Amino acid sequence: MKSNKVNKAMEYAKASQAMEGLKVSEEQEKLVLDIMSGKISEEEFNQRARQLANE
Repeated sequence: MKSNKVNKAMEYAKASQAMEGLKVSEEQEKLVLDIMSGKISEEEFNQRARQLANE
């Protein structure tokens, strides 16, 4: 996904979460950006997402 589209998608997701009273942490944002840009595999994404959810 192109950088501009990735950033736009992230901003949309953060705004959606904010409407629900939730905040996206910097770690969560980096994780999503890494999977969307292809820097990490889906397996690694799932593992790290589970770790973040348990913190």
